[in-house]
Amino acid sequence: MDIFVFTSANLTNIWAGVGARQWAVSNEQAGNASIQGKARKFAIGSLGIFYCVESQCLTTPFMVVSKPRFEEIVSHIWPGSWSLPFGIVPLGSPHKLLPVSRLAPKLPSLTSGQSWSSLFHVTPLTVFASSKLTPEDWAVVVGELV
Repeated sequence: MDIFVFTSANLTNIWAGVGARQWAVSNEQAGNASIQGKARKFAIGSLGIFYCVESQCLTTPFMVVSKPRFEEIVSHIWPGSWSLPFGIVPLGSPHKLLPVSRLAPKLPSLTSGQSWSSLFHVTPLTVFASSKLTPEDWAVVVGELV
């Protein structure tokens, strides 16, 4: 399954995005030609999840309900300005957190000692690039967070 992971520095920003039912990326990321290409292919109906750097947790699975808007800059949801905003429908809440330190024993794909970060792409350059999860892995994550 293609799952898109979007990283946030803190839970406050995730709460704001969930409340606004949209997400966006940094202006620096949006200026990257490779990221722009991936954003153009980002489909309505895609599934995503947030990763919080501060708490080192996954949270709030969501469904994508609009394509990224290339000409729009968002400055009323998060501090500063953000680019390539797109609509989401949250399937959970940031109240529930899944620490990445607890993923290895839970996810079938990680039982062989593979690192969680090799399964979930959370670096700035991998924005709009899907992580490949098995349906069993996704079911475990959603079961923990919804």
